[in-house]
Amino acid sequence: MRVIAEKPWEYSIEARGDEVKAIILNGSSAIYITEVLLSAEEIRLLRQDKNNADRIIERIKKDASRSRAR
Repeated sequence: MRVIAEKPWEYSIEARGDEVKAIILNGSSAIYITEVLLSAEEIRLLRQDKNNADRIIERIKKDASRSRAR
């Protein structure tokens, strides 16, 4: 697994083969974790500019169907 982008204690975006997923930490002690596969559009944005990672993570957090914590 290769880390593409990360913000410590907030999120990490990792790639394994063709699969790219965001791991979002929720809460101050990182008790809640959300793992979400990125869409083709999100991957394209990330390839254009790594600074798009924050925008992608915020979009995922706002989408209730994708941001369920475990």
